[in-house]
Amino acid sequence: MSETGLPKAKLVSETTVLVLIASLLVVSLVFSSGLSAAIITNSGTIAYTQPLHVEGKDIKDQGGNLVYLRGANKPEFADDPDGIWMGNTYWLDSNVQQELSMMKSWGINTIRCHLAVDDWKYDLSKPYATLNCRTAIKRLLTFAGLQGMYVVLDGYRVTNFWNGGDQDPLPYPPYQTSANASSVISSQQDFIDWWTSMATELKGYSNVIFELWNEPYGNSTAKESWFNVAQECIDTIRATGATQLIIFQWDMAAWVNLNFPEPDPGDLSWVKEGNLSDPLGNIVYSTHLYRCYNHIFYSIPTYVQAWNYTDVDRGLQYMGYYDVAATYPLFIGEIGVNLGAASLSNELSFFNNSLSLFNQHNVSYTAFWWREIGLWAIHGGPPSFTPNQVGQILKAQLKGP
Repeated sequence: MSETGLPKAKLVSETTVLVLIASLLVVSLVFSSGLSAAIITNSGTIAYTQPLHVEGKDIKDQGGNLVYLRGANKPEFADDPDGIWMGNTYWLDSNVQQELSMMKSWGINTIRCHLAVDDWKYDLSKPYATLNCRTAIKRLLTFAGLQGMYVVLDGYRVTNFWNGGDQDPLPYPPYQTSANASSVISSQQDFIDWWTSMATELKGYSNVIFELWNEPYGNSTAKESWFNVAQECIDTIRATGATQLIIFQWDMAAWVNLNFPEPDPGDLSWVKEGNLSDPLGNIVYSTHLYRCYNHIFYSIPTYVQAWNYTDVDRGLQYMGYYDVAATYPLFIGEIGVNLGAASLSNELSFFNNSLSLFNQHNVSYTAFWWREIGLWAIHGGPPSFTPNQVGQILKAQLKGP
């Protein structure tokens, strides 16, 4: 008997119950508010997925710690209003939590999710689904926050895949390519209003990051239009009170001919040309890098693509990746391996060397894609998500040098 006259076992039992009740209360508060999501760790301590901000070239949390956004793309929200989790076409909280846990075990701290504008705008759902788009995204943000993970939400197509959606170069007329896109976004103002809606509803989630549009591209007129619209989107997001990071991109990527690197055929000079302003200074710049699409060439017109460490390093330097990363926060939203490439070994070497260089230069990145299908798969699918050759490289690089 203890000094209180109660068995020690009973004291331990009652203490355990009190701890569980306290934990449940904290989790309940997290799920109800979505603010500065608290995390109950395996040790029973409470941590937080902190809001992020930009200081010069760095992304930092509230404690002043450097944060590098590194992980994978999970694009299904552009297809289905509530995504696809554990291979199930309908939302189940347990499936989302389980898949996020598997991502976390790889070392992923960021997932980048493509969105279809109509899914959010009309709060669509799949037939017989239990959740509409907006609720699903909010629950994803909450569950990801409990894992200490950030979620990038990027506009990708105006209408979802099942409604005839395409990868729109820009989300407003006359640049749309999705079926019936103009009935969803009929003007630049419609698109700006879409971001007003997104920011208003999601500003309370400390782990959300807003990416204005995926791979916006076009001629000089389109470029000027996009920079103006992007500035208005930034202004309207801030007007809602949202303080989260905003990611901006122009064009799909950059390319260079290593034999004739100056002047660079395609570089990241647009970062300075845009002259975007944010009262909070929380803008992150993004580009994509694929060996098979945005080339680091040995020569033209034979298009021999680089893969070894030295040439990839030279290519990134010539295209301005390092210059940008030395001044601004740089986020490589997509980099992947074409599993159908004629020389898969070279593709894998390019991927490994690129990630290694990104790690050395403190560049953030999300690999393409967290799926088991298609030419860009990185794992074997649920339930184990066993990494393939690409996934093995990603897991190793996510652990750092």
